[in-house]
Amino acid sequence: MKKLKLFVGIILVATCAAIPLAACADNSTNAPVKPYPLNTCLVCGMELGMMGQPYVFTNANQEIKLCSKSEKADFDKAPDKYLKKLADAEAKLKK
Repeated sequence: MKKLKLFVGIILVATCAAIPLAACADNSTNAPVKPYPLNTCLVCGMELGMMGQPYVFTNANQEIKLCSKSEKADFDKAPDKYLKKLADAEAKLKK
């Protein structure tokens, strides 16, 4: 019986350790998400939808759309670069 309790305890600890803390944290600011203003991918510049459904996620309350999920790794390497690129493109659209 002691071995069974130890086994169950180990399973519980392993399961809890596998759950990322971010999944439990509430990072919401209740700020509205700003819609993505472009019809092109922020990383590669291709027209969205040419490779299927765009990959959509939110970064700093800004909706971001990429051609595919694989491009998110590039975005994550330099998010400030891509957010600046988005702000510049949005400013051009307003002119």
